[in-house]
Amino acid sequence: MEKKITLFLVDDHRIFIQSFEAFLKAQEQFAWKGSADGTQRTCQDIVQLKPDVVLLDYHLRELNGLDILKRLRELNYNGKVVFLTMNRDKHIRSLAQLHTANGFVSKDVDGHDLLDGIKQLHHGELSYLTLPKHDPETPVSVFGLTRQEKLVAELICSGMPSEAVAAQLEISIHTVYTHRRRILEKTGATHFLEVCKKIS
Repeated sequence: MEKKITLFLVDDHRIFIQSFEAFLKAQEQFAWKGSADGTQRTCQDIVQLKPDVVLLDYHLRELNGLDILKRLRELNYNGKVVFLTMNRDKHIRSLAQLHTANGFVSKDVDGHDLLDGIKQLHHGELSYLTLPKHDPETPVSVFGLTRQEKLVAELICSGMPSEAVAAQLEISIHTVYTHRRRILEKTGATHFLEVCKKIS
């Protein structure tokens, strides 16, 4: 029987951690090793538990993702470290690769695509994991919504308030309001309930 790939998640959003843990535990080829929220103890936990792969957000409770990556390498952690974040700053992406990250993945990627990529990375079939392959601002719906606009619309339609959407996607509340306005314009809707019916 093939050895399971062990994963450790560093993120400070409890709902995301719980959702990802439940998703991962349903996958036969993977094992959940634990999670941390980016405090000073995070690196110690990872080095002690020795997961095969660390999934690392950039914006965290105390440290940022780059701080943790650099500290892990200083502590001789040789596992794979993949950023899993909504941060799309090209400078951060470049710094992550410079400091020996093994991938940079958007949180809005499909979970099965992420795990497929991790398997390839773990087995040496990939040297660096990047998902999605396309520009996040490329239109992805019949209404011409960008990927982030579509994600905002889906979160709002799920009942999430704008403030929670901003926190989940790590964007400003002003950006959420801008997305809401553009979504209404592009879909030709007069209110968001109508948007939800159109995109469902």
